[in-house]
Amino acid sequence: MKQQIQNWWGGLAAREQRLVSIAVVVLGVGALYWFIWQPLQQGYASKQAALAQAQLQLAKLQQAIPQLRQAASSQGRVGGSLAQIVSNSSRTYNIRVSRMQPQNEQLQLVLEDVPFEQLLRWLAQLQSANGVKLVSLDVANTDKSGIVRVRRMVIE
Repeated sequence: MKQQIQNWWGGLAAREQRLVSIAVVVLGVGALYWFIWQPLQQGYASKQAALAQAQLQLAKLQQAIPQLRQAASSQGRVGGSLAQIVSNSSRTYNIRVSRMQPQNEQLQLVLEDVPFEQLLRWLAQLQSANGVKLVSLDVANTDKSGIVRVRRMVIE
C-alpha cells in the first residue's frame, strides 16, 4: 500500500503535488475545526448557559428562603398549639392520651391501647392536615390482635 502511494505521488507533476499538499492541509484544518474545535465550543457554550440558568435559579431560591421558612413554621400551627392539635384530633379519632409532656418544640405522648390501623390513620391526619412530624414511636403489642400499646411517641 505504501509503495502504491509513493508510485502515485511520484507520477504527479510538481504542480499537482503542490495542489495535493495544499488540499491535504486544507482538509486537515477543516477536519480539526468541524470534528474537534466546533463540538468543543458548542459543548462549552451549552454548559455556560446551563450554569447561568442554575445560578439564576439559586438566586431565586435564596430570595425565597425567608418566605418558605415562614410558611413552613406557620403551617404546623394552624390549629393552635401542638398540645391543642393533639387533643382535638385524638378526640376525633377516639384515642385516649394517658400522658402529654411538652419538651421544647416537641411533645412526648403515652397512649392507652389503640387499634393499630386507627393509630396509623390518626398519625397520617396529624401529618397531612396539621404539619405535625413524627420523631419517634415506641410501640408494643398486646394480648389482643390488632391492638397496640404506645409506650412513647415524640412529635413536633
